[in-house]
Amino acid sequence: MVEIEVFRYDVKIDLGSYYKPYCYENFNFKNLNELFIDIEKNDPYFKFGNVKFVYVNDFLVSAEDDFSKILEKTGKHFIISPIIEKRVIKDFIINNDDFIKAFGKFQNFKDEKEYYLTLEPLFYANRVLEYKKEFIGNSAFVFAYHMIEKFPEKTDEILSIIKDELKYYIKPRFLLDDPFKTDEKVSFLKEKLGIKTKSKEKFKYFTELLSKFDKNEYPANFSKFNIAVYDDQEVENFVKNIGARLINFRLKNNYHGGKFYNFDKDCAIALASEILFDAFDSGSDFLVVNDKDAFMIFDTHYKEIENYTNRSLHNYYVLSADEFVSITKGKTVESLKKHSLKVHLVD
Repeated sequence: MVEIEVFRYDVKIDLGSYYKPYCYENFNFKNLNELFIDIEKNDPYFKFGNVKFVYVNDFLVSAEDDFSKILEKTGKHFIISPIIEKRVIKDFIINNDDFIKAFGKFQNFKDEKEYYLTLEPLFYANRVLEYKKEFIGNSAFVFAYHMIEKFPEKTDEILSIIKDELKYYIKPRFLLDDPFKTDEKVSFLKEKLGIKTKSKEKFKYFTELLSKFDKNEYPANFSKFNIAVYDDQEVENFVKNIGARLINFRLKNNYHGGKFYNFDKDCAIALASEILFDAFDSGSDFLVVNDKDAFMIFDTHYKEIENYTNRSLHNYYVLSADEFVSITKGKTVESLKKHSLKVHLVD
């Protein structure tokens, strides 16, 4: 049996959104479009309009993607939500006026608007839009790439439109393949503009230990701890292997905003606060991070995060992957004394 929770909301009658479960014992859906047609046939109040993309478990999915491949990724239970919940009019139908307005930056390319409209899911895929209302979105970058291909003589004009916005790019998260090849096209634009991309820097000690993991070498008892892990499958596996309880939280794979801090502190802190408080609210005792930039913004700038949200993290704290693995091996970790968020539950 497959259980699917589907987002429902009608701006005219509902006080708030909710998820309605649909269970299928026997089904033969080729894609989500066929699923939605079946739901609409049996539930006349459900509307999905001409929706091309949705979120499945917080990952973008095309309504035409192979249903069997979606199940391979999600298992027999998943949640479907619209590409931008706060702009929903009816179920999966949204008000996209802000997306249309952003096309104004490309007023000299009005004849290409039909192609621009196909990029709607990319516009809403970048969380920066929550905090910078005038941000032109990832959709603008893919559009710019194609305009340069089509009108190479206008390359400088096109690059001038996006050059100050490109620094806010956050890679969209697709459950299957990205049909827009967004990251590849953004890399091309960055190269054109001479923008260097900094790759994720992990903690070295943890990485070295993975190849020779032996459970018996980790005497510390973490069985009573609830541990959240930020954006690292290897650390998640390690937490499970030492017998601790891994706590999932919704924003665990979202970008932390660290690279924005030097040029837009407010946006960086806003993005980081969402993630850190999501981990905190999940019921975890602490957060483990295997990303040096993420550790910096979560720990070093935690006071700014608390001030931004007007909330306190109380006794919560963040550990680097190196520190965590050292503690599990029973070692004394001197770097804990340098943390801004004081570590207190680990001896």
